[in-house]
Amino acid sequence: MITNSNPWQDMPESTQRRVKYDTHHSLFWITDLEGKYGFLLQSKDLFDDTKLPANLKGIELLKRNSTYGYGELFLVLNDKEDWQIFYVLCNDLVSITDSYDSDKAMINAVEIRLKRWQQLLKQNRDMAINLQKQMGLFTELLCLKDVITPKYGIEQAIVSWVGADSDKQDFLLDKAIIEVKSYKTSKGQTAHISSIKQLISDKTPLFLLTYGMTETENGQSVADIVEDINIQLKSESNEIKNNFEKKLLEYGYMPEVIKMPLHKFIVDKSRVFLTSGNFPKIQQDSIKHGIMDVKYSIDLLECSDFEKDVLNFLG
Repeated sequence: MITNSNPWQDMPESTQRRVKYDTHHSLFWITDLEGKYGFLLQSKDLFDDTKLPANLKGIELLKRNSTYGYGELFLVLNDKEDWQIFYVLCNDLVSITDSYDSDKAMINAVEIRLKRWQQLLKQNRDMAINLQKQMGLFTELLCLKDVITPKYGIEQAIVSWVGADSDKQDFLLDKAIIEVKSYKTSKGQTAHISSIKQLISDKTPLFLLTYGMTETENGQSVADIVEDINIQLKSESNEIKNNFEKKLLEYGYMPEVIKMPLHKFIVDKSRVFLTSGNFPKIQQDSIKHGIMDVKYSIDLLECSDFEKDVLNFLG
């Protein structure tokens, strides 16, 4: 996600340049009177109100109605050293604008997205994603790259990935659902289920794909798997590339913010199980009214009767 291309680098103070020309929306890279980097979205219609949509750490926002009869939403970066994360934010907003024909709908979608960025930018700039979350993201990306892409293609694999939404399973395909779980090999083959909904769905079949992992300097990190996927995406559309980056962002993977080294892993064992029938799981109808959350663990050594071939379980 880190880019070496700084769109503001050669722009003098108080100038603007269109972000792209293949859109009917007015989007500009800008610099202010002090040479600070910025981004401008113009609306052909005046705003109904000029209340700021979010409070972004390190970024000044201005929403106003111009005397020329259109609305303007400005984002200006306070510290040029943070241009990379600002560039990611701006590109994320640009990708959203392509989905809307009217300026009013476009601005509304951008403002909703800025509220999401407000939460993300509250994070400590030196904070690392914890080990457990890295293991989860690492294995979901492995499933995307090595299991789903060979069968359905990279675009469909990314579209099907919904792992950032904790209320859903990790991959929703037309003819299958996949929940991915990781565990430390040294602690035994145990899958930790964090929600009653993770192994329950009206749609079948639902598969539990598990990865036993060891942390080692000789392994790969989340960044390595992301790079592998980005290589596969080189010939794909900008829309699917932006979709992948957006999902990484929603998962909390922001290398421009996370400065601590990422953990590296090797996969010792992968297994997949069909969770229908008598597979050991807690059923919705066994939960008494008033219980809001359920977490439990499954001993995978007791699940051999439900195991499928990892290479061929998708048909």
